[in-house]
Amino acid sequence: MYLADTLSRAYLNETSDTSITTDEIESINMVDELPISEVRISELQEHTKNDLQMQELKEVIQEGWPINKWNVPSSVSIYFDIRDELTLQNGLLFKGERVIIPKTLRTDMIKKIHSSHIGIEGCLRRARESLYWPGMNAEVKDFIQRCETCRTFERKQQKETLISHEIPSHPWSKVGIDLMTFQNNGPQFDCGEFRKFSRLWEFKHDTSSPLYSQSNGKVEKAVQTVKRLMKKSKFDKKDPYLAFLDFRNTPTEGFDNSPAEKLMNRKTRTLLPTKESLETERTKDLPTLKNGDTVRIQPPKFNKEWKKGTVKQQVNIRSYEVDVGARTIRRNRRQLKHTLEDDNNEPAEIERDNSDFEHGEINNQDHCENAPEIENAKETPITTRSGRVVKPPTRFKDFVCE
Repeated sequence: MYLADTLSRAYLNETSDTSITTDEIESINMVDELPISEVRISELQEHTKNDLQMQELKEVIQEGWPINKWNVPSSVSIYFDIRDELTLQNGLLFKGERVIIPKTLRTDMIKKIHSSHIGIEGCLRRARESLYWPGMNAEVKDFIQRCETCRTFERKQQKETLISHEIPSHPWSKVGIDLMTFQNNGPQFDCGEFRKFSRLWEFKHDTSSPLYSQSNGKVEKAVQTVKRLMKKSKFDKKDPYLAFLDFRNTPTEGFDNSPAEKLMNRKTRTLLPTKESLETERTKDLPTLKNGDTVRIQPPKFNKEWKKGTVKQQVNIRSYEVDVGARTIRRNRRQLKHTLEDDNNEPAEIERDNSDFEHGEINNQDHCENAPEIENAKETPITTRSGRVVKPPTRFKDFVCE
């Protein structure tokens, strides 16, 4: 239906002559469109005429390309894949709208393209506007990468993939002579004395790359955070230590606990109201001592005898003054053990006179006054009706059993 309707329309009697347009297209001179001076065009024509490869390429274009690539001369076989884009005009060879540069002028062209040092991509964009030869991109890149001026003012390299340090499994696991240390290259670490110290103590000493603080990022980030907190506190006229307190008690991103909680294994006190939560499984509050209570005092490390004393007064919530006879001492509640002994049964401190032992003299007495007479404790053994001897348990040997 649409076709019949179209054919039923009245047609125009006038026809356009396309021969003029065809002649105009055929008369276009591509050399005139090149952004190159007349002197440079003459130079290109001269070097193209003297280049053997360009002359062989001219002959192949004029005579026509063979169907098979293997029938093309080896010097111009590299152009076989783009043969449909190659043309010859005014003694110059073109690939599309780009002139093919002879081998003798290629280095000079690269230098002119890179004269302003605009970088690899900028030079390639300039070259692709009007120039062509096989492998042009690779040659331009290689030339620019060897340019001393460009290398002198090179940009920073892109960041590498992140390599994290080993995360400790428990607090202070990285502090100790049997582990390792990781610092920057400060003069206090980068010296023979510190290397000798690490060998003597047999620990591994690693340092970050010089002038590359990111490799020691954990420490540098902490320093950056602390400096920022100090600046903000100073500007706000507040105590920086309160800011540090809040920072240490703020949960770390990606974790459920704060740095202080990781270290102490508990929540520490801040200015915010928090619920008191302490470990009570292995702890117990001792009863409060009263004035006059008899106690035993925990000995120091070099002694093993618990001395007896009397509580004089309570100084603090868990601190007491204890009278030991000749002097008064102060001890914590944990160092005092309450006893039911009478304070008069034993002197507070037993002082031994070792003068006789120091001089090697021993007082030998044949008779000791007030020495009780030892009775014969041997008794007749008890027997059962069957005649077996009854022997009391050894643990009762110091007791009188009736």
